[in-house]
Amino acid sequence: MKKIVLFLCILLVCACARQPSIPNADSETQGRLESRWQMFTAATATAPRAPYRLQMSLRFGVEGDTRRVTALFWGNSERQLRLDVMAGVGAVIAKILEDGQHFLVYSPSENKAYFYQGATKPLLRVGVPVPFDLGHLAALLNGRYAAVFGAEHSAAALLSAGLARYDLSGKPGGSVTLNPQGLPVAWREAPQGGSGWSMDIAYDDATPPLPRRLTLTHSNGKRAVLLVKEREKPDGAFTTEQMSLTLPKDAPLLPLSQYRAQ
Repeated sequence: MKKIVLFLCILLVCACARQPSIPNADSETQGRLESRWQMFTAATATAPRAPYRLQMSLRFGVEGDTRRVTALFWGNSERQLRLDVMAGVGAVIAKILEDGQHFLVYSPSENKAYFYQGATKPLLRVGVPVPFDLGHLAALLNGRYAAVFGAEHSAAALLSAGLARYDLSGKPGGSVTLNPQGLPVAWREAPQGGSGWSMDIAYDDATPPLPRRLTLTHSNGKRAVLLVKEREKPDGAFTTEQMSLTLPKDAPLLPLSQYRAQ
């Protein structure tokens, strides 16, 4: 009797370790869906963790009223990240440092710095309609997709054109659509009160491919298009000085809630 109970316990543990079964899917379809999900999670495990610098452009706003900025985004594939945002001919309008849940932005034109600590999406607070923090944005642009969308799903279904949709467990929630290579090509946020974000992802021709364009749309009409124009691979890690954001001694430090986008 004890052997039977032990055997049943082992079966229960194994069942809990598997991804949930796909409702109304035959075994062959379920196998294809799970194989594609494994490709998706494997991409994160094999993505290089090395220093990088991205030259980007970002156009955002609502229809008929958009603005364009350029940006330099760099890091050592660690949680400390730097972003400089420019408008016009190289005029820096914001210098940003994110270190975990610590977010600091300096406005040179105002000579003011703004600080925030917490898990809320800070880029939204500085007027940039991107529903991620810099850490998730860095992970997405460098091919660590499971770090953004999670490594588990609750349901899946095959779509047309060889795509497959997976309902996500945990944060950020919603659903992600994978192509036959297991790369995410779309994400839809779970609607909150009838509103939410959606994102489409286009890739470059590198091996393996990496995101080149993110198109983000909110149901309230806000839209952002982020384009990676160039990827640089420095010979060595960025120094502590290059990853820091030194403020002028006379710059006041204010709560981020007082920041007004320029």
